[in-house]
Amino acid sequence: MEPTKQLGGLLLIGFLVTTGVIYAISVQPIVTGTLNFKDYDVKTFTSYEELTEFISGGSGQSFYYDSWLGSAVPNAAIGEKIAIGTRESDNTGGSTVDFSETNVQVAGVDEPDIVKTDGTYLYIISQNRVIIVKAFPAENATIEVELSFNESTTVHNLFIYGNKLVIFAMSYNHPIVYTEPVVKEETNILVEDGEGGEIGMPSPWYSTPITLIKVYDVTDLQEPELIRDISIGGTYSGARLIDSYVYAIATQYSYHYFPPEDEPFVPRLLINEEAIEVPLSDIYYIDLPEKSSTMTNILSINLEDDGEPVTTEVFLLGDSHTLYVSQDNIYIAYATSNYDKEVLQEILDKILAPALPDSFQDEIDRVESLSLNEYQKQTVIQWILQYYLNELSEEQQLQLSQEIIGRVERTILHRIAISDGDITYEAQGAVPGSLNNQFSLDEYDGYLRVASTTQGWVVRGFLSSSFEEQNGIYVLDMNLDIVGSIVGLASGESIYASRFIGDKCYLVTFEQVDPFFVIDLTNPTNPTVLGELKIPGFSTYLHPYDDTHIIGIGRDENVVKISLFDVTDVTSPAETAKYEITNDDEDWHWMQSSALYEHKAFLFDHAKNLLVLPVGDYSKQSAYVFDITVEDGISLRGMITHDFDNDEPGDKWYYWGDYGSSIQRTLYINNVLYTISNNLVKMNDLTDLHEINSVELT
Repeated sequence: MEPTKQLGGLLLIGFLVTTGVIYAISVQPIVTGTLNFKDYDVKTFTSYEELTEFISGGSGQSFYYDSWLGSAVPNAAIGEKIAIGTRESDNTGGSTVDFSETNVQVAGVDEPDIVKTDGTYLYIISQNRVIIVKAFPAENATIEVELSFNESTTVHNLFIYGNKLVIFAMSYNHPIVYTEPVVKEETNILVEDGEGGEIGMPSPWYSTPITLIKVYDVTDLQEPELIRDISIGGTYSGARLIDSYVYAIATQYSYHYFPPEDEPFVPRLLINEEAIEVPLSDIYYIDLPEKSSTMTNILSINLEDDGEPVTTEVFLLGDSHTLYVSQDNIYIAYATSNYDKEVLQEILDKILAPALPDSFQDEIDRVESLSLNEYQKQTVIQWILQYYLNELSEEQQLQLSQEIIGRVERTILHRIAISDGDITYEAQGAVPGSLNNQFSLDEYDGYLRVASTTQGWVVRGFLSSSFEEQNGIYVLDMNLDIVGSIVGLASGESIYASRFIGDKCYLVTFEQVDPFFVIDLTNPTNPTVLGELKIPGFSTYLHPYDDTHIIGIGRDENVVKISLFDVTDVTSPAETAKYEITNDDEDWHWMQSSALYEHKAFLFDHAKNLLVLPVGDYSKQSAYVFDITVEDGISLRGMITHDFDNDEPGDKWYYWGDYGSSIQRTLYINNVLYTISNNLVKMNDLTDLHEINSVELT
């Protein structure tokens, strides 16, 4: 077997390249035969020079880095403020107001959104402005204050916590703070450093993304006070609010930046126009054989104590594609289809070689004895390997395919513990396949449950052309080691929706029909399928109605479909009610809903028997208001539309011409339904949907 090991890298690298699978050195940990990570240490750097060398790969060459070393944000970036009135301390003089909150995945873990309410005010992002509307009582609704931003700043979403408004934005136009004043002759652009000195702004920095976090005290709306103005390098990836702490994540990718010669890279953030270096003790990397130069910046901000310093931790982890946050942990997940020499050698030694006869090794030895160059030997060995693989039965090929895919097509997972603003890296792991969205992850009772789909592209070209997509449920402990799994679910289909609720998982896959699975996770080491239902169409979002019923939102061909699933008998789930929304427009029959891919657009209240969805086409969506009960099913209560004022509708582009009046969010305060588009806030009575008032946002 020793010659095989020596040939492993040559054989598999060349073979996979020849068959169209591109070999690349990965920046990932290695999956072992049990599909679990090796235990790599978490380390810090001894100097910024060591950090710079790590990021540049130790090559000594210039490297791109999407970095930001600090910036002096001009006051004009905040923009014009229009203040009218004063924010009230309570809603109704002490009486209780019932209002809906953002639909989130985890109870107690708030997610930022483009619309928030505290029961009195609406906080709305519209046309890159933040507009605060005095919404209760509805009859007197009016705009109270507007915050506008310059053209280089894009507002993404926000939180409201007591009298604190937190705005998340991005900008591509910030100057750099240097330790010494400098002038860049090639740009001739000067800015003030706040102390009368001039500092230069080289043009390459105009294209680098900066994440902005602005915390306002809005106790007095006549004078909203910007109490924390934070800037950190990288693309805004997401945020969560737990108790009084905001956790924000920004990702810096390895391009754009050419470091000056002999000048180390020093990560900085800006807080209230003061540049602060991130200490080396707060910059971590995982001691992997291959290095990642992508930085994940995580900040925590205490909204109750303005004097508590902002906590910043930097982790060199890789991309952060999917973000899931429990009350105790941040999970960062990203798919990878790259692999390294150790994985390739493992595939040869542990999967392929044991499955092939001894004559395979004999022929390899004969090739090695020939007077051929390495490339010629590699080509012949590939032919030999392909011959032997073709001789395997289809069952053997499929088994080998599954094992190879599990080592190459993976989702990388990182667990970072959070508690009262503290941020601590804890563990790394991986599962086969890729994730659909954040609902593919769930933490429960000390375990992380993951739903994933493997596509099988890596084996179709040389091993098993008949391999179909496979779906699996994996249970990992807090070290992110896999302790239990179900694989091979719904071959040939992909996961479209998943929802973990307690010790159950509800899963929807799709190709031509909608298999709805009920999976038991009571025993983490032995998950089992309890029941399955096949119906036309598919769901893309699942939401609990009660302990024994699940709401599904999805599609059936060109209609938007709402389903109510009964899982009282977990071995025999049933669709007990459905409602299909069609489009009679002769030019455009395809219906769309933002709730299909954005759970925050989904409004449900069990006590009110209320379900509200934005539905329409790509040009405009209206609010469909439903009554939903187990006894009576799903019925349409009515529809609310925001009018579009266009004197020449024939001149508008069909897809987006009415987008400003497309309803994006809905919520209620007491018995009033509020529908929000970029142009308008409309208030309707929840009982009969008659219009009460409206406020223009344009």
